[in-house]
Amino acid sequence: MKYVKSFLLLTMLGLSLVQCKKSLLDVDPTIPISTLNDYYQNEAEAVKAVNAAYTPLSAIYNGSAWHMGDIMSDDADLGGGGGGDGLETAELDDFTVTSFNPIVNLMWAQCYFGILRANLVVEKVPQVPVMTESIRKRSIGEGKFLRALYYYHLVRLYGDVPLYTNVIDVSQAAVITRSPKEQVYTQIIADLKAADTLLPVRNTGDDKGRATQGAAKGLLAAVYLTLGDKTNAAATAKSVIDNASVYGYQLWNDYGDNFKLENENGKESVFEVQYRSGGGQWSDYGAGQKLNTFFAPRFQDIVQSRGYGWNVPTRDLADSYEKTGAGFNTIIDKRRLSSMWIPGDTYDTYTQPSQLVGSPLGLNIKKYFVPIANTLGDNGGWTCALNVPIMRYSEILLIYAEAAGFAMGKSSIDQVRSRAGLAPLPSAMNDDQYLTAIYNERRHEFAFEMHRWYDLLRHPNPNYFLDVMRAAGKTNIQPKHRYMPIPQGERDKNPNLTQNEGY
Repeated sequence: MKYVKSFLLLTMLGLSLVQCKKSLLDVDPTIPISTLNDYYQNEAEAVKAVNAAYTPLSAIYNGSAWHMGDIMSDDADLGGGGGGDGLETAELDDFTVTSFNPIVNLMWAQCYFGILRANLVVEKVPQVPVMTESIRKRSIGEGKFLRALYYYHLVRLYGDVPLYTNVIDVSQAAVITRSPKEQVYTQIIADLKAADTLLPVRNTGDDKGRATQGAAKGLLAAVYLTLGDKTNAAATAKSVIDNASVYGYQLWNDYGDNFKLENENGKESVFEVQYRSGGGQWSDYGAGQKLNTFFAPRFQDIVQSRGYGWNVPTRDLADSYEKTGAGFNTIIDKRRLSSMWIPGDTYDTYTQPSQLVGSPLGLNIKKYFVPIANTLGDNGGWTCALNVPIMRYSEILLIYAEAAGFAMGKSSIDQVRSRAGLAPLPSAMNDDQYLTAIYNERRHEFAFEMHRWYDLLRHPNPNYFLDVMRAAGKTNIQPKHRYMPIPQGERDKNPNLTQNEGY
């Protein structure tokens, strides 16, 4: 079956299926499906269909999530080679984005590929005649969890979006309208609540990396926080914290342990995108992770492919870490060392320069750094096997800290700060001071994990994202940029898709 990046056409195309082994990504040959009724006849086919619902995540986090979550925020700028290098990313960085932007289109298309596949799982797996009931239950839960996750990406980026929870054909897709974002969030919440009752508490062996009860609850808490529902956000996050030992969650003693190959799907992981070695040709859609190459210092021998130097940390972010003096090298927050390169940092014989092409201050992302020895044979070092976190246990703690308020939540944020080598928050803070402290903590805890833009958007002050970005020098930003444009290619195929205001 062909991959066609079009919401209108994807419903006709069937599935590109993968077999679960190393975190869902050992690839079988593509299996053509003449009709949907020819498939879903046994457990093996059902599991392959579930695995296919996970695969769009690899393209989303390789090819669009970091552009929107990091580069559109005050945490990072384009970097790269300058000039005409990455014009589609420059549009996002400069807030000159149009409805023809390939990155905006990729996010839309891959989310709807994922939704199609999740809908197929939810609709077809209950009817599979030969299947272990525990695997059937898990598979349906995975379908609902993934559908919620894809819609969560869409609704935050585009606002009102087409909402469908069944398998639709081309004629239906060609006329579907956008549903109000409130309706989309209602479906997300319903799917996550259902997934919580269906998913296992833990997965082991080759099933590590699949969605779990803790992942469903954690994402639900994040959704409630996005909606400003602090009561439900606090209660849901607390239920995860209270059962952390059951789910197997705890913080690593060393923050940097979260980003090591040997710790993938480890004790702090709630859910992460699975990547693997030897996945064939490098691309957004491959099985390997490309952030290691894209974010590494440009043209430096720190990685096998010498690095592209995109997604460069801003001075504002580097300056915002707690420190004892005026320079970057006086930062005392331990998270800096695992998050970014600053001039003078060393690894083996490499020393980070004071400035680089695309990075005049010598700042680069280090969080996804994988040494050359761990990428030999991975498409010439273009890709690597390191997973990318979507949610970690520290986020559960910070969701609870924010939603529960200072009196109840302070101990949770202090737990995160303690690991970073920082002192507890003051014993008394007003609401505004506490929210500022929470936002600072999230900024440093999740630097370059593609959260920052969404945090700016969900702030109780609706103009917060405008104020922050204008203070960061992004003078082109306008109120319309709260949402991205609906891809023009989709509107050309479906005249009922209206455009967001201002595009």
